[in-house]
Amino acid sequence: MTIWTKLAAFAYLETENLLLRPFSYNDGQAFYRIVSHPENLSFIFPFKAKKEEALDLMVEMFLKNPLGKWAIEDKVNHQLIGAISFENWQEQKNQVELGYFIRKDYWGQGLATEAVKNITWLGLYQMGLSRISIIAHLENRASQRVAEKSDYVLLKQYKGSDRYSHQMRQYRHYYVTKQMLKEVEREKRKNDYH
Repeated sequence: MTIWTKLAAFAYLETENLLLRPFSYNDGQAFYRIVSHPENLSFIFPFKAKKEEALDLMVEMFLKNPLGKWAIEDKVNHQLIGAISFENWQEQKNQVELGYFIRKDYWGQGLATEAVKNITWLGLYQMGLSRISIIAHLENRASQRVAEKSDYVLLKQYKGSDRYSHQMRQYRHYYVTKQMLKEVEREKRKNDYH
């Protein structure tokens, strides 16, 4: 079974508070609500003031090639509140980067961490990925906390060109492997036992 077949099998995931599902064209209005506010995207990509630009972006990023990309939906009110996706595939190394964003009025509720933990588990245990990375801007403490709460470990800090603004920025590169998660679980069980 190819990695693409495995991704197709996990197009829909339900977590405690979220439904992770494929984007649909009907998400256009909710997606525009997210991407038209700069605070929602300060570390992702430039906000889109026009509805048509937002719709084009959603189609290009999430509908054109949908596998490995999930809309994050709040299970209570069934609203689109963000996105999570595998990016920058390195097929020879069997590694991927994980990107995500959540609408600002949902920040601080642990929902990004919930989505990241579930997609990380999927990638490592179901897809057989060898490593998943999260790259966060140095100023983006919230994303760094999500990585750390999801048991990712800091690999390095470096300076690089932002993919959207092309300005030089500082980044923190976090990563996790299946073996690392097994070690974390062993430690948790050990601590629970004592």
